[in-house]
Amino acid sequence: MRGITPTQPSPVRGGGGRRGPSPYPLSLRQERETLVGGGTVAQTETEERALSPKELIESLEAERTQFMGGRPPFRNEGRPSQTKEQIAAGKRRSHVGGDPNHRFEGERYLNAEDKTVRRKQLRKLVDEGGQTSVGGPMPSHPVLSKWQSYEFGLTDEEITALEKQDLSPTNLVTQGWWVYVQRISSWAVAIGTSLVGEGSKRLPGAQEYYAQLIDTAREDYEAMGIKNVDRAVQLMIEHAPFGVDLEHARFGEEVIEEFVNTPELQEEMRQAFILTMHKIWNDRI
Repeated sequence: MRGITPTQPSPVRGGGGRRGPSPYPLSLRQERETLVGGGTVAQTETEERALSPKELIESLEAERTQFMGGRPPFRNEGRPSQTKEQIAAGKRRSHVGGDPNHRFEGERYLNAEDKTVRRKQLRKLVDEGGQTSVGGPMPSHPVLSKWQSYEFGLTDEEITALEKQDLSPTNLVTQGWWVYVQRISSWAVAIGTSLVGEGSKRLPGAQEYYAQLIDTAREDYEAMGIKNVDRAVQLMIEHAPFGVDLEHARFGEEVIEEFVNTPELQEEMRQAFILTMHKIWNDRI
């Protein structure tokens, strides 16, 4: 990499259309040395080449493998044993400042320039924002999170008070950065960042992992005396790679393969992917 150059918007089929300058340096480059003048002078020749969709996904998964350092790539990896009081305290922390989920999903919908992708993103907003809004059976993820909180002793009044509190400095920065990335990046890159979290659920072993996670949670909650175990694990079930959430897990990969197809977009995708891993796993960027 030989410095940072300004970003130019890409054509629609190339996943461009950002609202401002990219927060990432450009160019995925391959450098090779060639001999000039009978092997007396070494010259570095730089050429740009877009990776194939398969190569690009493989390169991102290689970044994930290196980052995780031998740990499983799934969320809630190695869920530690916790007491009922510890889980309740964690739920209280999760409600501070409100649920940010569908703010960034909305940014992705607003910026998507391909009609098919835009429709799929709208469907995703409905799935996560609540199928009940269009006559379906499943409430929103924030509501499911509250169901779990009720089972651990929190009340509506307490949750409302927590949601009105200010975010912690760390969460304020990371959540603000996350919305900014969705707003300023090329739209295909923004959607492609879902490959880090949701996209890990399409990897081998994910379904078995989450099935075991839910079974373990059921056993733990029953031992704790939780009254409605089914309601307490419903959010975990919705986040597991079964049914609709498996479609969500594959969505980011599909968008990357079709629209992140220039050296510039691929380098932007790589850097966004790495920073998103830091956000999810380390709470820092």
